Amino acid sequence: MTSAISQPPPRRGISSRLAPGFLVAGGCFLAAGLVNYNWQRAADRNADELVAQINQRITASVARQIKNQLDSAESALAALRTVFFQDVIRIDNEAKREFVFLSSLQSSGDLSWVTFGWPDGSFFGARKDIDNNVHMIEVKKDARAEQNLRIDDYLATAHDIQFQQRRWGTSAFNASLQPWYLAAQNQDHSAWTEGDASPLGERDAITVSDRLTLYGRYIGVLAVSIDLERLARFVDRLEITKRGQALILGPDGRALTVDGWHPVNDMHDSGKRAVSATLAAMPGALTRITRPVSLMGEDPLTHRGYYLNVSRLPYRDWSLVIAIPTADILGDIPATTRRLYVVVGILAVLVAAAAFLMADRLVTRPLAGIAKQLRAIGGFDLHAIRYRPSALREFDQLSRSLVQMGAGLGSFRKYLPADLVISLVRDGREARLGGQKRQLTVLFSDLAGFTSLTEAEPERMVHFLGAHFDDMSQAIHATGGTIDKFIGDSVMAFWNAPNPHEQPEIAACRSALAARARFHALLAQADWRFAAPPGLRIGINTGSALVGNIGSQDRLNYTALGDTVNVASRFESLNKQYGTEILIGADTAAALDAGFHLRKLDQVAVYGRRGGSFIYELIAETDPDTARPDWIACYEQGLDAYFRREWQQAQALFVDAARLRGDDPPSRVMAGRCAAFMTTPPDADWAGIAVAAVK
Repeated sequence: MTSAISQPPPRRGISSRLAPGFLVAGGCFLAAGLVNYNWQRAADRNADELVAQINQRITASVARQIKNQLDSAESALAALRTVFFQDVIRIDNEAKREFVFLSSLQSSGDLSWVTFGWPDGSFFGARKDIDNNVHMIEVKKDARAEQNLRIDDYLATAHDIQFQQRRWGTSAFNASLQPWYLAAQNQDHSAWTEGDASPLGERDAITVSDRLTLYGRYIGVLAVSIDLERLARFVDRLEITKRGQALILGPDGRALTVDGWHPVNDMHDSGKRAVSATLAAMPGALTRITRPVSLMGEDPLTHRGYYLNVSRLPYRDWSLVIAIPTADILGDIPATTRRLYVVVGILAVLVAAAAFLMADRLVTRPLAGIAKQLRAIGGFDLHAIRYRPSALREFDQLSRSLVQMGAGLGSFRKYLPADLVISLVRDGREARLGGQKRQLTVLFSDLAGFTSLTEAEPERMVHFLGAHFDDMSQAIHATGGTIDKFIGDSVMAFWNAPNPHEQPEIAACRSALAARARFHALLAQADWRFAAPPGLRIGINTGSALVGNIGSQDRLNYTALGDTVNVASRFESLNKQYGTEILIGADTAAALDAGFHLRKLDQVAVYGRRGGSFIYELIAETDPDTARPDWIACYEQGLDAYFRREWQQAQALFVDAARLRGDDPPSRVMAGRCAAFMTTPPDADWAGIAVAAVK
């Protein structure tokens, strides 16, 4: 439920357009009187500033376009790899594979190719041309096939694509010999290559590729490509000045065009001749530039002057050169300045005093108050936002808008991780699609038996779930954790993102223990007593994961993806099998200090994985000098005997552990296994790994 924001009443005042007018006029007139002896130098300085602004705007636009394209390709590759790595869709499922590749192309205007190569050289790819038409290309390395090349052509329409034709042929193309394949096949991370070799021929492109493995088995290489023709067209369409132009240059000095890379001196154009002549006088300059450099150039044929700016772009050793004719900037500025000087000098004395006085009272003071409030918003100090009335109508409206903004931000932070919201507001950044690999500690929690209780008492359980989520949120936020999402009665959270954390494993375990204590205290309250109370299950795992803004351009979700996240979810589910409440992985356990009491529970291969790993039950956090309970040592001795196949001794130790604790479900589970193995021993290659049959 939301409440209406109390708004201050609107105030009638004079327009703020007059006050800045007086201020600007007084400043300009006074400045003109001071620089009467050197007006040309002032004009040149202004021209330099204008050129710098244009260069900065164009360079930022091109750099942003390249970064967006690279991020789009990385995100698309990560999403595709997740789909196939999680075995949601098998790469050898032709129909679904084509649908996934087509969806990736259609969802991003920057992508040109989505391809996959098999170790035997077979190839499948989806190609989007400059008109957004799509071609599905497949090459099968089958010696029995007379025609091993298939091309399906699709025509792009307003909101869909239509199948046109299927073509057959032969091709000697071998995917496993291509640079994008070779760069990624032995890497454990994505690799960038230049050039786009495909069954359709060579094209100028950049490609990001990554190896695909499934359950430890190498499948092939997945790749996403961006045609450089799209980037060249973007640069050609940039509006600089009437005759200004921009060029992307490679480290060898060639320029990117819609037809590929060409030498600059082969392009018969005044601006390009000036660029070629200037760079020829500076051999190797492109590879040495680390920050923007401004130069003056000249066309050797027409002797036309140019402002030149060379900047390094965020990809390989590419550079951006902006060439602006000096005539486009200066024009008739010198003559106009001389004509205006006489008028400006007369008016300067009359208006200067009035302009400064009025600007101070009507603009400077209100702006200082607004700036103070904006700094408070930047620091997310929303309680400091107050309505400040002003005689100027626009400033008055701005102050009331700041009050609205503060209330809106206070509500907005409830829907996203608070640290992320504060960081975005403080740094003035826009949330964009993309992510990065981080070392995370991930926590999953779930309520056992909650579904049946919800069906019996839905309204009561909604209130109980709200109280439980409040407790979980407080426990997680208290240790610097980030709540990713609430899924039904489950909670997903992680540590070490978006802000770094010095001890994410310890923080996650403390949150889990605090959440468990709060949960049992909640159940003990009179309002939440049930005939069959729900239970709390928590799983924690540590490892590398992709974390960032995942989703579409219009809607993003700050989340984490990867095997580390999936295993944490599996650990949570394993609690049901052993009757435990908190299970953690080996990497998490290794990072804890002596103040945590753990029990090595078992060696398990979670659902979807072949290899086994040890899991630990998190018991409590105590003083480091406090001795571990005897029943933990007894259980772990039984586990050692269990791994040695000494079933009778292991069973006896498990029974003793249950007796010492009073009741211990894991001990009963393991004692039952021993009894079963005494009747039917396992195979000779048995390694003690229990396989989880369900998620």
